[in-house]
Amino acid sequence: GLGFSVKTDVAKSQINGSEGEYGWGGMASTNFFIDPVEDTVVIFMTQLIPSSAYPIRQELRAIVNAALL
Repeated sequence: GLGFSVKTDVAKSQINGSEGEYGWGGMASTNFFIDPVEDTVVIFMTQLIPSSAYPIRQELRAIVNAALL
């Protein structure tokens, strides 16, 4: 699909990040997001199908956020 996400409420999303962050996740667990608050761009390319098989996107965000601290 051609979906796109914009984070408007961090607590409600239950995913680390900042308000105003935007991105997209693909079928094979690919992911990209841009966080203007933290001034970061992440592009993650992988081929894990189905994307629900392993929570790699959540781990990616945890690793990126830990590196920022």
